[in-house]
Amino acid sequence: EFFFFCTAHQFGFWHHAGDRYAAPMTAVLAGKVRKGSDFIVACATRAWNRNPQIFTREGLQAAGEAGWAAIFADDTGANPLPMWEEHLAILRRYAAWLRAAAVLPAGIVASANAAPASLAAFLESVAVVPGYDEDPLRKKLHLLAIILENRPEHFLRVNDPSHHRPIIDYHLQRSALRTGLVEVDDPTLRAALEDRRVVPAGVEHEIRAAVYEAVAQIVRQSGASVATVDYFFFTNRTRCPEMREPDCPACPVRDFCARRTRLFQPVFRTTAY
Repeated sequence: EFFFFCTAHQFGFWHHAGDRYAAPMTAVLAGKVRKGSDFIVACATRAWNRNPQIFTREGLQAAGEAGWAAIFADDTGANPLPMWEEHLAILRRYAAWLRAAAVLPAGIVASANAAPASLAAFLESVAVVPGYDEDPLRKKLHLLAIILENRPEHFLRVNDPSHHRPIIDYHLQRSALRTGLVEVDDPTLRAALEDRRVVPAGVEHEIRAAVYEAVAQIVRQSGASVATVDYFFFTNRTRCPEMREPDCPACPVRDFCARRTRLFQPVFRTTAY
């Protein structure tokens, strides 16, 4: 239940000013400044430590909307999530799904583990769960599968790894554009990305789909797992960050990177990532 809850809320960790990206979301929790994803996990861990039943069907129902908001409170008591209304909408649908579900998260995983193709069975079951049903590229869904597979407990025992798919978030899109993994030929679009302006849904979809296919080709040609490739790009956010100059000398792909460091991920509000 903890990981089903947490991963559904891995999105929207940035602020905008007018029609431009302004800054990543950060907040102080337990005296430490944390960025978006780390903040979500730390909040959920705090909530679970206080009440190990909080993410169960009964726990979420008992907490109510005020309790849900309190899960994400920072050290000042405020909820700093830039897209809280969208988080709340997912929580309402997720809580309703839990109330009606014949098979709960632990049962879904157990059933998948007993299936001939465990990952395929898991993906099919979770694709209809609120928080995992809105993205055609299924970023959060595949992230959840990788988390459950690679945790020390190995909750999900994958016997069909060919069903893993690329996990495309904004960090990966930024790296793909800057390295030249994906080319932007349109000068108007290139200028919008460099200026960090909000782009239309169609533009975001086109860029993200191109990055998805490029990463899929890396997986096919390298023989590396989706998890390995995703981990490289996710950790690359520290070398090629949003708000500082990239640390190109420290980058493993520096010798063949295009170094288009002014390019930025498509700025677009979504619950997908």
